[in-house]
Amino acid sequence: MKTLPLRFSIIFTVIALFMACKKEMSLEKGLSAGYATGELVDSMGFCKRAEVKGTYKVDTPLVTSDNYALINVNFTSQGKYKIYSDTVNGMWFLDSGFTVTTGPATIKLKGYGTPILPKVTDFSLFFNNTLCAFSLTVGGTVSGGGGNPTGSNGDYFPTTSGSTFAYAYSPAVGGVTNFTVGVGVGLVPYNGLDYAKFGTDAQDTFYFAKDGLGTYYALSTVDVDYTLLFDSYPNFFISYPFLKENANVGQSWESGEYGPVVFQGTQGTAKAVFEIVEKGASRTVGGKTYTPVINVKRIIMFKPDSGTSYSALVEANSFYAKNYGLIDQVFKTFTQKVSLTAEPMIK
Repeated sequence: MKTLPLRFSIIFTVIALFMACKKEMSLEKGLSAGYATGELVDSMGFCKRAEVKGTYKVDTPLVTSDNYALINVNFTSQGKYKIYSDTVNGMWFLDSGFTVTTGPATIKLKGYGTPILPKVTDFSLFFNNTLCAFSLTVGGTVSGGGGNPTGSNGDYFPTTSGSTFAYAYSPAVGGVTNFTVGVGVGLVPYNGLDYAKFGTDAQDTFYFAKDGLGTYYALSTVDVDYTLLFDSYPNFFISYPFLKENANVGQSWESGEYGPVVFQGTQGTAKAVFEIVEKGASRTVGGKTYTPVINVKRIIMFKPDSGTSYSALVEANSFYAKNYGLIDQVFKTFTQKVSLTAEPMIK
């Protein structure tokens, strides 16, 4: 068994992500045949008024039939369209379709997600090369059990900009004992989700997102968080769920296949298998007790190109505390147990 190296450079290719984003933008801007063009502004260049419908309350999921925004748009050519907002305060708005006419039109953007904070929330609105904005007010009070809810509001993996996590390996891995992770400003859109940027003190970046319905996603390789196992990787990331807070104990799921990767000189394909081991438990880390905590087992699997089946390489248990995120990680395939413990500072 190869010793698992801790490396912060995760071989993320800017070119691959840029090309993915460029492709998405080309569709939105109508640069491909069959896509509508138009704008959100009037002849003077001012944004047209958006009318928000529905009631918005903390911890109450949006219902697309009740929560929506009416957007005025001027189509200048027929075809497919996509008009969407960014993700703010746990919510986003989106509509796509096909217009067979040109000229002024009213589009209904359906609301998704669950409001996090009781406050006025500002959204940016995107269509073609125009950018506008609208606001709505979220009412209610913040709920959630245990810990400090500031900024996370019940999330098991907070992605609030400015949050930091101080991690420590015990014992050291690859000569590394301590490292820190901070959540940066701005989001990266990919496959319908907006990924927050998590940077390490080694100036490397990881990407995590949440769908507002209790599922959390990584845009990454298929390794355990903040580690690399394989000798080489493809020049792209894949997106997969790594935590499902609404899943039952015993429920499992898999990432997509990822490759080619190379392990100890052998090329093959990798994937990650997840299982909810425990929910609602307490866990004491660094002298502090967190509750409730979800224990997720992750197994990294490998199939050689010459083989027909997967085998397990690494097994780890990740512990996610409500309002705090990843607080502990225990690897079980080392010659000795290695724990990754955290000291979260959530904004």
